[in-house]
This record gives sequence, structure tokens and C-alpha cells, in this order.
Amino acid sequence: MSKILSGMLLAGLLGVSAQADLLRVEVGAGVWQQDLDGTVEYKNRIPFNADQLGYDEENQPYVWLNIKHPVPILPNLRLEYTDVEFSGITNSDIQYDNVQFNQGALSTTSMEQFDAVLYYNILDNTAWTTIDLGIDVKYMDFKFDALGEGQIIGFPLTTTTQTVSEDESLVLPLAYGRVRVDLPFVDVGLEGDVKYVKYKDSSVTDYRIKLDYTLVDVLPVDVGLEAGYRFENVTIEEDDFSSFDVDADLDVDGFFFGAMVRF
Repeated sequence: MSKILSGMLLAGLLGVSAQADLLRVEVGAGVWQQDLDGTVEYKNRIPFNADQLGYDEENQPYVWLNIKHPVPILPNLRLEYTDVEFSGITNSDIQYDNVQFNQGALSTTSMEQFDAVLYYNILDNTAWTTIDLGIDVKYMDFKFDALGEGQIIGFPLTTTTQTVSEDESLVLPLAYGRVRVDLPFVDVGLEGDVKYVKYKDSSVTDYRIKLDYTLVDVLPVDVGLEAGYRFENVTIEEDDFSSFDVDADLDVDGFFFGAMVRF
């Protein structure tokens, strides 16, 4: 009887393992500690940098979902959402659109992002190593709002309350690559990925490295923690995109911390 029960248990475990190899789902969420650097220039106005806007480091959320399936001809899917937003009070005069804002204006800058990554496994945990290659379709929503005392450029110098609001969106295809090494016997993974595109004089670079640790490893669910560093550069030349009125060269970087679940 014990041999029969052992055989049934082994068969059940093998069945669960086979099913896990057929379809794997991972989901994660956390907080990215963001710092903003770089410059912005509205058409032919005087450029200003992020330091002039008086922004402090911000903690913003991110979430991701990774789905790997067994159909070789179809790409796997990874979905990501990242919120990037800064608010502050300017510490010097800035020019944007047709307004010169005096020191003390309130401004908000955001770059909300959605990523849909279609990728193929080149290696799938072969000698503890996974390599993915694919295409990332990135949607970026740029917003800049400012409110404060200022003057209309080119008109008689009269200081009044001024506002500007800019909202532009962009969809770009980026090359995507990911490498992961699962360290044997310690439930620790080391992972890095990069996304990149260059179009004329504009470009987007987005990369991150992370460590994750599996806290709970019970079939068919794993629960773990992740921590890492992410860097993103967005360089936009207004002549490259008809809808844009600004030149921007912005860096967003910082450490991130989160939790994840694997099915």
C-alpha cells in the first residue's frame, strides 16, 4: 500500500511540474525611488534643468506581469506599468511656452509608461541561465504643468498668475533583451534587462538589474522579494516628432523594491 501511495504522490508531483512547464505566470509590484536629472527646452526658449524645478526624490509604484506559454511559434508576453511623477517649487526663473515664470512657481512633470514586451526564450533555465530576446512596444505619456507668477514673453512686463499645461504621448518599438541566472541551492536569482531604440536624434534607453529571493517555495506557487536598480534616459528632439514642441534630455534612476508571485 505504501508503494502505491508513494507512486501516486510521485505521479501527482510530476503532473504538476509538467503543467508548470507548460504555462508559467509571474506577477510583481513595488516602489521605484526615482531621481530626475536633465534639461528641457521649449522651442527656442531658454532651456532649464531639473534642478531649477526644485524636485526631490519621489517614490512611485510599478507593476508587471509575465506570461510564458508552451507554443514555440508564438512569442511570450510581459506587461509593465510604471508611474514617473515629480512635483516641486522652482528655485529660479524658467521659460516654458510663451510664459516666463518667476521663482516660486509650482510645477509637475510626469512620464507615465506602459510596456508590452513580446519575446522568445533563447535559453530557458539551461545551466541555471535564461536568455530572452524580443520587442517592447512602449507607450509614454508626457505631461508638464506649471502655475505661478510670471509674464507673457514679448508683451509689456506685467506680472500676473500664469499657467501652462503640456500633454504629449508617444508610442515606440524598442529592442528587448533579458538575462537571468538562478543560483543553485539558495533560491536567489540575478537578472538584468535592457530596452533601447534610436530614431534620428531621439532615443530611449531603459535598463535594470535586480536580485530576487524566494521566500515560499510550495508547488504550485512561489512567493518572493525583489530589489534592484533602474535607469532610464529619454532624449526627444522636437524636429523628430511633429506633435512635440520641446527638446528634452531626461534621466530617471534609482533603486526599487517589491514582491512577486510565481504560478
